[in-house]
Amino acid sequence: MNNQNKSFRENSFLYGLAFDNKDSHKRITTGENFYIAGGSAETHENLVEKVLEFSETIKKYGKKLDDLSESEFYAIAKEISSESGKMYWFFQV
Repeated sequence: MNNQNKSFRENSFLYGLAFDNKDSHKRITTGENFYIAGGSAETHENLVEKVLEFSETIKKYGKKLDDLSESEFYAIAKEISSESGKMYWFFQV
């Protein structure tokens, strides 16, 4: 791995964006490795919960977001999404 890729992986973030906001309230929540913006109060809260679940699942496996392989990332995303019955999309760049 070259230095450029290493520094990118060391700064991984989960981003959540929602567009169903019908009031004019601007919702932004940030954490150690995530940024959530937009959405209705309910959608924003759900996104925050999912990102926190994702982070807790990573810790359960004894890893950090930066350490996940692509297959581990998508396995955790599938696990988190399947629990709620709602559709969530997780991407790793």
